[in-house]
Amino acid sequence: MSVLVNIFLVLFASIPAASCFSSSSLHSPKLLHQHQHTSKTTTTTQLHSSSFNLNFLDSLFSTTNNKSQIQQHKTQLYQTCQSSYGISTPPIRTSIESLISQLQPLNPTSSPSTSKLLQRKWIVLWTSEKEINFFLEKGISTRIEQRLSDGKVLENWIPFVRGDGFGVTGSIQPAVNDSGSSDGLRTEFKFQKAELDIGKWGTYNFPPLGEGWFDTVYLDEELRIDLNSRNDILICRGE
Repeated sequence: MSVLVNIFLVLFASIPAASCFSSSSLHSPKLLHQHQHTSKTTTTTQLHSSSFNLNFLDSLFSTTNNKSQIQQHKTQLYQTCQSSYGISTPPIRTSIESLISQLQPLNPTSSPSTSKLLQRKWIVLWTSEKEINFFLEKGISTRIEQRLSDGKVLENWIPFVRGDGFGVTGSIQPAVNDSGSSDGLRTEFKFQKAELDIGKWGTYNFPPLGEGWFDTVYLDEELRIDLNSRNDILICRGE
């Protein structure tokens, strides 16, 4: 049994607490917020009213169009994640990155790292992390969970098919620049505890495994996309 435990120790020593990526194609850029303002002075109330109505209609149609685009891209992303669950090959990653690049400019959440939408339980739909995919490919687990809570706590849980599982707990905080303000995109994490529960063979605790960061480049009520300091991707759906 000591051999089995040693194998688990080797495998789990590299399991990260958060997944996202900063690929060469996306580079985790900050979200763009472009607002166009018009400063023309109208000479009559009628012209001013007409201009307001036109701007309102343009905004309404633009919002509707964005929602339609978002839903279309999300549907494509969900389908790709489902068909590639637990698998990360260069062609699959390229396809995933292409869909992310289409969703990222349409991100409806201006400051994901400080948003309450981030603080919840998430189910991993797809990741490029080889350590996580090992459990899925080998049939050890069929589900990867992550919970962010109180803006301070990160918990990963990998339930095993035959019961029990492996969990990692860490602390999180929005990253800040030299002036002390958050860029709204990056979250820093630091591991504090890891625990392997293999039932009748016992529970084993591990020392902290490291630290890093993840950029949440897309976030809404149901979908979250992260890019991290390990050049990995994490795509989650809220539960």
